[in-house]
Amino acid sequence: MNHVKKSSQDWEDELLEALTIMEQNLLLLRVGYDDEELRLRYFPRTSEIAFFVHPMLKGLYHFCERLDDEIASKLANQLFQSMGISSQQNQCMETVMLQLLCNKSIQLGSKQSGQECNLLLLNAACKAIEMYDESDFLKSIVSHFNRHIRKRDQEQSDASAKNIPNTGDVVSKHHPAGTVVTTVESNHSPLESYTFHPERAGIVLLINQFSFYRETNPELLELVPVRPLKDRKGTEVDKNALESLFNDFGYDLILEENITHHQILQAVQHAVQRIKPIHCSLIVCLLSHGQEGKVFGSNSIPVEVKAIQQLMANERLTGKPKLLIVQACQGADLQSAVPIPNLEHDGLDGGEKTASVFMDFLVAWSTVPGFASIRHIEKGSWFIQELCTKLRQLYGREHIMDILTAVINDVASKRGYGNECMVPVVQSTLSKKLYFHRRS
Repeated sequence: MNHVKKSSQDWEDELLEALTIMEQNLLLLRVGYDDEELRLRYFPRTSEIAFFVHPMLKGLYHFCERLDDEIASKLANQLFQSMGISSQQNQCMETVMLQLLCNKSIQLGSKQSGQECNLLLLNAACKAIEMYDESDFLKSIVSHFNRHIRKRDQEQSDASAKNIPNTGDVVSKHHPAGTVVTTVESNHSPLESYTFHPERAGIVLLINQFSFYRETNPELLELVPVRPLKDRKGTEVDKNALESLFNDFGYDLILEENITHHQILQAVQHAVQRIKPIHCSLIVCLLSHGQEGKVFGSNSIPVEVKAIQQLMANERLTGKPKLLIVQACQGADLQSAVPIPNLEHDGLDGGEKTASVFMDFLVAWSTVPGFASIRHIEKGSWFIQELCTKLRQLYGREHIMDILTAVINDVASKRGYGNECMVPVVQSTLSKKLYFHRRS
């Protein structure tokens, strides 16, 4: 009876996820679901991630959605020609995909049985009619699916060679409260994953700038922007989300609010000094106004982000991952000049570029250089909210770089009231995979 109930629930969840992927928002609203809540649960626009639907089916649906009628018709004809059967008129691409699945011309693969997916026929047809972007898309979803199969096969092979039980990170990911590090390290070479203990995760420095005043020191006046910096409404939501998230991951939190440019550097230096040999990592989160390569102190004086990185590149942290998360504008340009009701941006024009050049560093910027970073005055910033949501939902089976890829995907798909958009950017010199785990 329990098995029947579970299967029924899985079937319902799969249907619900499928409708969300197909963006059947009106239907979902009519039957009482919150489409925004479902979007945050299932990440419908992120092709590689699926919870109940087979991930390759989701990817193939997105593939079909990329094609207009003319291209879809050309691709269908090419596929039928490749299989040596006569083409059929007025078939939608989804129907063609079903035919390919039924005659096993394309294979979805199975993580349970260790079977890799195979889209060679479809990929070859795309190349034959010069659909190179679509071919690259297919390669990406195949690679993402198959690498998990190969990873498991390698772990089983390594465990067999060592004559030890295969108790690797698959177990630890489903049981994050257990003996996480022991199981991860037993099946990964030291070059694959950083050590992470929730009991000694490390330090998170959270610098939250809400209000600003204009510096009066004559020696610094030339650095003060022409226009006064506005209060950053909505940043409290981001602060609370980050506090809760990293507390669950076991970090010791240092919170600094409304501090000057000089105090920002002092706070980073203090956080670095608090790192002990047993700690696994250091994270610095900067929530402020900004311009290209810089963030502002509460006294409206900018600090170069590369100066913060230099402080973090301390021998105390050699070999440990150092994460710098920057929620601030990198310029003032928006996709549209239309005013944004309830939306603001964190920045000014100008500045100079900077980039991470240190080992074991990851710098995640809320937006690309030269552009504004959008923040909702009631719901928080697009970037920080997506980052926290995806870390909470994916930390158990994805490492930080894959999670950030999903964040970029979903943030880039958002639109403001005037069709404004933004794209986060990630710079990384991480030499291993970083997995987070919750404290027990």
